Amino acid sequence: MSRTIRLLAAGLALVGLTATAGAQSRAFTASERRQLVAGQLVRRDVTRNEGRNRLFGGTSWIRVRAPIDRVWRAVRDPSLYPRLIPSLDRVRVIERSSDAVVLQMHHAFGIGSADYHARMTFDDDAREVRFELDRSRPRDVREGRGFLTLSEYQGDTIVAWGMLADVGGGTLQQVFGPFLNDWLLKPPRCLRDELEPARTNEC
Repeated sequence: MSRTIRLLAAGLALVGLTATAGAQSRAFTASERRQLVAGQLVRRDVTRNEGRNRLFGGTSWIRVRAPIDRVWRAVRDPSLYPRLIPSLDRVRVIERSSDAVVLQMHHAFGIGSADYHARMTFDDDAREVRFELDRSRPRDVREGRGFLTLSEYQGDTIVAWGMLADVGGGTLQQVFGPFLNDWLLKPPRCLRDELEPARTNEC
């Protein structure tokens, strides 16, 4: 497990999430290790200010009982994202290259909706994704960035996910705000539920 912790800490550093709080880069506690090995979601929430942005998110980890190549194929498939990202109901590929994609994302919940474009860069060798809001295109949210990285553990896969986002104020904050902390760190659990046959994916 120590190798996995080093890999996850390296992933955190890639997007600067360790700067949000010292707790984000510390080793797992005994309780967190037990949760992770058992296939439960381990999460560390963060709220921070960057200029005029109020960012929510943090980091989460989960063990998926599936080979890493299978998990990576799912991560690489944008058509699955509405099943992996809470409230996301439509995804459209705008640009695609061998190692990157620009997606138009549409979220809907109740009377609220939000559209934005995300640029995702894939590293197949490291099995890592970095993503950020595409500020050159129309967007309803102020800020967003993060990463996902995979590592092998006893034939299974540890998924590490980090994200920080500011959905702005007004109606979006009123509609999405109460659920934001839960949703932002939930994708690893959604990925687990999608790939483990005995589970029901409620994302």
